Amino acid sequence: MASPRPRPAKARGAARRPSGEVGFAAGEDWLRLRGIRAYGHLGVPARERALGQRLEADVELAYPALTRRRGDALRDAIDYEAVHRHVRDRLARMRRRLLESAAEDLAQSLLAAFPASRIRVRLRKLHVPVADFDVIPEVELERVRT
Repeated sequence: MASPRPRPAKARGAARRPSGEVGFAAGEDWLRLRGIRAYGHLGVPARERALGQRLEADVELAYPALTRRRGDALRDAIDYEAVHRHVRDRLARMRRRLLESAAEDLAQSLLAAFPASRIRVRLRKLHVPVADFDVIPEVELERVRT
């Protein structure tokens, strides 16, 4: 007679709930939008700011995870279309000399506009109008709501 097959041990915290869902500890969930493009006015020389240039941003917004399964309603998440519009609008209206200050302004505006606990911004100039400068400068920063 064969011995009964051993049952797998239950993982700690993996108790089944009445609905059949597994319980879990909450952390942070992240919304990431990559490659948001806009035409902005950014640069140290006044001519560069006046002329403008193509900018690209990646943004990440952390928000509290739920201790239950997330529903399928927009109220349970951050509206990524609204984030996209916000970033494009801010970049298009921005008049800054430094990439760093532009990224800071963008991060602060995202914290003010959305229920995120933490924001990461990567902002890059896709073309710098300087002879023999063929790299893409990028700034990355992270800000946490206090």
